[in-house]
Amino acid sequence: MKDRSASTGAKGHRTKRDLGPGDRERALRSDAKASRKALVVAARALFAERGPDALTIVEVAKTAGLNRSTAYQHFRSREELTQAVAEEFATELRELLAEPRGLADQIDFFVHYFQEHPDIARLWMFHLLAGQTRLREGWGDYIESLQEVAKSPRSLPGIDAEMLGIIGLTSGLVWSVMSRQHGGSEKAAAAETDRFAAEMSRLFLAGTRKPEHLPSAAEPARTPEAVRDGSDT
Repeated sequence: MKDRSASTGAKGHRTKRDLGPGDRERALRSDAKASRKALVVAARALFAERGPDALTIVEVAKTAGLNRSTAYQHFRSREELTQAVAEEFATELRELLAEPRGLADQIDFFVHYFQEHPDIARLWMFHLLAGQTRLREGWGDYIESLQEVAKSPRSLPGIDAEMLGIIGLTSGLVWSVMSRQHGGSEKAAAAETDRFAAEMSRLFLAGTRKPEHLPSAAEPARTPEAVRDGSDT
């Protein structure tokens, strides 16, 4: 009977050395992909905590649990690492914008998303401070979604979609920081964020919708529940 220990290792598990050439190549590619992902995740966390100037390849590698030589195989400089974080962030933003939402739902979603993911808000703030205001496709998709709002027959003429986007973005980012100071506990911050999102939606609707497409005067002020029900006129 053939001795399987030579091909499966001491514990009966196949090792990379036991694999055929094609299998070894796939395993190495998988390892490389996992290492790169771990480095980007670690860099993103450090980026959000301290800003891009505080990033070093060595510290990112240590945070990711990898050695320095492995990190340098993927990223030769801090700039390359920062760019990888920005690209991942832009991709994530595109995915968030992919689901169609009405204006009120869009506001409600992003206000709560930034409040629940303060690291995302800090990432964007650092990008803004670094002068990277567009974040490539992510920013373009965000503005494009607001241009669709501006072109709607329900909207007032003359809406500047880019400025509307900047107002919404900066408000949501600042609130992500203020919510915890204003609310105290996480539960209180979430409740305050409901209030903030409802009021922001009311102001945006009043500033973009034609009077006949606004909630009637008989209706109560927009509540968090009203914002979430999708009826943003």
